[in-house]
Amino acid sequence: MRHDTRGEEATGGGPRLLVGLGCLFVLTIVGEWALMEVLRPMEHLTTEYALALLLNGVPALGISYGGYWLARSDVEPDQYRRVVRWCVGGLVAFLSLNLVMIAVWPAEGLRANLGWARGTAIFGAVGGLLVGGIEARTVRRARAAEREIAHTEYVESQRRWLGYLNSLLRHEVLNTANVIEGYSELLIDEGPDGLAADRLEIIRRQSRNLTEVIDDVRVLLEATEEPEELEVQNLSTVLADRVAELRARNPEADVRTAVSDDVFVRADSLLPRVFSNLLHNAVDHHDGDSPVVSVSVETTDETAVVSIADDGPGVPEAKRDSIFEGDVRSSNHGLGLYLVRTLAERYDGAVELRETGPNGSVFAVELPRVGRSTGGFDPVDAVVPAAIAGRTG
Repeated sequence: MRHDTRGEEATGGGPRLLVGLGCLFVLTIVGEWALMEVLRPMEHLTTEYALALLLNGVPALGISYGGYWLARSDVEPDQYRRVVRWCVGGLVAFLSLNLVMIAVWPAEGLRANLGWARGTAIFGAVGGLLVGGIEARTVRRARAAEREIAHTEYVESQRRWLGYLNSLLRHEVLNTANVIEGYSELLIDEGPDGLAADRLEIIRRQSRNLTEVIDDVRVLLEATEEPEELEVQNLSTVLADRVAELRARNPEADVRTAVSDDVFVRADSLLPRVFSNLLHNAVDHHDGDSPVVSVSVETTDETAVVSIADDGPGVPEAKRDSIFEGDVRSSNHGLGLYLVRTLAERYDGAVELRETGPNGSVFAVELPRVGRSTGGFDPVDAVVPAAIAGRTG
């Protein structure tokens, strides 16, 4: 495919023109010096032209540096022409004015008049370059301010729509899903037989799944908002509450814990969702009748690492790399693990799938720790099945 360089030439031509103009002025001084040495060898003009190089050549090199700076500055390329026009305009205007003065009140000798014209051209170009650079930077700041205002308005608009969507999910869709689940449970309690009972159970299960997805979306919407001020949270208490909830909802599950008392982290009110999603995944995706789940915490002076292990079938290899990406088409864990990652990063932490296979999986959540952990382990709950303890150790 042919590469179109016209845009690159248009944006880069302005700085190159300035660099060339400055060098041309310096070469003009040197060429004039050499010419005068040939035409008037007895006048010994070395001192005068050395002074000209100092007074005119240095500003001329400043024009070249201006082109070099322009190409590397934060000025937008479409403003290069503006800068060049100011530079050339300053040169032409100042030189024209002084040419009129030279014509009316000429200096003594050709060399003096040439020096006069040359100097006014250089200083006119320098002055125009300064004005053009200042104006281009002003345009850039004005554009940046406009973009910031537009972005702020867009963010505010998105925030309003997210708030509306959150309200819609909570008050309309979620209520409807709860009604469907409630009526299906009433019909199941009446004791239907055969195919009707199976279909009612499907309706109840799907309604519950829908409720969980809606709740995850609601929390994700809250997580996209400006985070509330993070406060010190008792991680041990949060884990104890989530484990109690899991046991109440899934009495068939064997849930073991090894969590020391009073482990503190910095988080907000959404922290429990990190662990409820991981715990429910460990049970919901189990292929047996009595899932075994282990919850343990390892601490250092800086971090607290919560490990949640199960004895389920493991995560399929094809889905391991994308399990936290939130693509429901490629992961049967839906939004749950994406929500876990989002919240963990919200607290400057991380989550990872440490191990997985036919004997189970281990998820680990690492969070910055504050304070000190005290107390000991519960001697009953601390007992972890050997197969799981080997993975979490």
